[in-house]
Amino acid sequence: MISLDAAQLDAWLARLGIAAPPSPTLEALDTVLAANLASIPFENVDPLLRRPVRIELDAVFDKLITQRRGGYCFELNTLLTAALTALGFSVTPLAARVRWGVPETVPTMTSHMLLRVEVAHQSYLADVGFGGPTPFRAMPLSAPMDESFPYRLASSPPEAAGSAFHSYDMEARGDAGWIKLYRFDLTPQPWIDFVPRNWYVSTHPDSAFLHRLMAARTDAGTRVTLADGELAERAPDGTVRRQRLATPEAVVQVLSERFGVQLDDQLRSGLMAALPPLLAASQVT
Repeated sequence: MISLDAAQLDAWLARLGIAAPPSPTLEALDTVLAANLASIPFENVDPLLRRPVRIELDAVFDKLITQRRGGYCFELNTLLTAALTALGFSVTPLAARVRWGVPETVPTMTSHMLLRVEVAHQSYLADVGFGGPTPFRAMPLSAPMDESFPYRLASSPPEAAGSAFHSYDMEARGDAGWIKLYRFDLTPQPWIDFVPRNWYVSTHPDSAFLHRLMAARTDAGTRVTLADGELAERAPDGTVRRQRLATPEAVVQVLSERFGVQLDDQLRSGLMAALPPLLAASQVT
């Protein structure tokens, strides 16, 4: 299992604003998840600009910690796996099929990475890599969540996940009720199997990551997301406030200031060139 070394762990903790390595408890896991969602943003600038995305641990650490960038699930949850392992947690990577905004009749591939984490002989779901509504603390796999929590796990038919195993739907409470985010089962996933999935997501012409700017960060309990020029703020109760950003300058400013994405001159100029047609298309739709 991949793991951060002592120096890397210290740098990761500093990025999250955590003073010292915590013991592998549920309270610590929840603290780490909340800090990660607030400190390291989800973003897809690299695939959007046709830059390669590497998910080997050293490459992920350099991008997310040294360069203070963000990333998507294969990067964010790879780093979280290595960090939690270094803290003494037992971590198993899982794979999911995204269902957010997808009709039930439309099949999807296993393009999302999430984690199963063992704490005190109980299994929990942990995920800091979904670019939309995301649970801000660990979710138990064998016990119900507090009804006030705006996320839940619902059973789905095994065949719906393309598996013979029991499967789950991760759901979020929205303005009009519960919405499906992704579907998964508990089949352990070797890290090497995420390499072709990452290649597809970051390079295939049909991948949404090549055609839409996306970013997400949790800010004081509010899940803030960016889709091209639409900025959305999802409150803990599931209500959503939306704002339209009309210019590339406004989008780049929000990406830097609201999401904390560090943009060098090359990334900034690339985005300024890529955004006008994306903003024009989003205004039409």
